[in-house]
Amino acid sequence: MCAVSLDSSRTSQRALRPPKFAQITFNLLLLATSFVILVPLIWAISSSFKGPDELYQAVPSLIPFQPTLANYEYMFEHLASFPIYMTNSFIVAFGTVFLVVLLSSLAGYAFARMEFRGRDLIFVFLILLLFVPRSGGLMALYELMAFLHLRNSLVGLILLFSAGLSTPVFIMRQTYLSMPRELEDAARIDGAGWLDVFRYVAVPLGIAGMVVVAIFTFVGVWGDFLVTLTMIDQDRWLTISVGIRKLLTTGTVSPFFAGSQFTGKFATYGTDCALLLTSALPAVVIYIALQRWFVRGLTEGILKL
Repeated sequence: MCAVSLDSSRTSQRALRPPKFAQITFNLLLLATSFVILVPLIWAISSSFKGPDELYQAVPSLIPFQPTLANYEYMFEHLASFPIYMTNSFIVAFGTVFLVVLLSSLAGYAFARMEFRGRDLIFVFLILLLFVPRSGGLMALYELMAFLHLRNSLVGLILLFSAGLSTPVFIMRQTYLSMPRELEDAARIDGAGWLDVFRYVAVPLGIAGMVVVAIFTFVGVWGDFLVTLTMIDQDRWLTISVGIRKLLTTGTVSPFFAGSQFTGKFATYGTDCALLLTSALPAVVIYIALQRWFVRGLTEGILKL
């Protein structure tokens, strides 16, 4: 009987395994899809290390045979506005991440653990805001920011981006709901209040969810174009997403950057690629650095409804 059961279990396991040919075909399909998606990125990286001769040769090559840093040198030496745009982006992104993580953690814990009148109704209304595009109320936001004298201000951008809490609050609520209540009950038995329980129990256990919120917020703010373009019209307060557009398309230099030798056109499109890759590098680095926590946050309750 034992031998029969073992044979039947092995047969069932073989039946569950996909055929080898199908698995190989699936892997090849994934490899081909990944290659198609990565070709533009690979080409941009390659072009950023090419000189004019290689960029404009009759038969272009994917790999630079004479790699050079001339495009990056030109970018840092002649584009005086580029460091300003990058600095503004870092200030807005990190300021927004701090506020969003703080506020969404507090609100998420309240929705997950506290009982108060209208809690579920407020949360449902908050979730419904996920389906309202930000561009739909852009004119109202513009008038509000102008009334509060927050336009052309990094602080104004930080406050505006920090107001989009629907997704972060949902993520943090799901994170706290996945935590065992016994730990919080034990802390309350020892005399801890709501704030102490949140600080010493919920926050340490909810770090993975906070990392997910931080990454989503940073990437969203770093790459935002429409809101920043609407709220900022002075060069000195532009972020890198809007600043790149001005660097690539305008033919004049702002009086604020009058010392720049930039005339509106790069030496080669390799410098364009260098500029675009450098501007995207902070978001990529942050994701790679926090990837382990990001995956952990997605698997520890955020995706559990």
